Amino acid sequence: MPLYFYRPEKTPCRMCGEGFERWEKAGEARLSECETCGQRVFAQLPGSVNTPKHSRKPSVSEAKEAGFTVLKRISSGEYEKQ
Repeated sequence: MPLYFYRPEKTPCRMCGEGFERWEKAGEARLSECETCGQRVFAQLPGSVNTPKHSRKPSVSEAKEAGFTVLKRISSGEYEKQ
């Protein structure tokens, strides 16, 4: 489900401001007018998404220091604490 940002034709709108975000299912029709104020709106995908970048897998000691319980697989479906 992509997140779309809708901005009104005339900004700033007293009801929806500079615009609003809306989750939409794939294949769902895009809005052509604001559900709040009735003004014509234009859809756009968000410009940038902030995602964390991890360059390496954390060590067992780092995971324990962060408060995680570290488990080691000893056989199929069985684990023990490290």
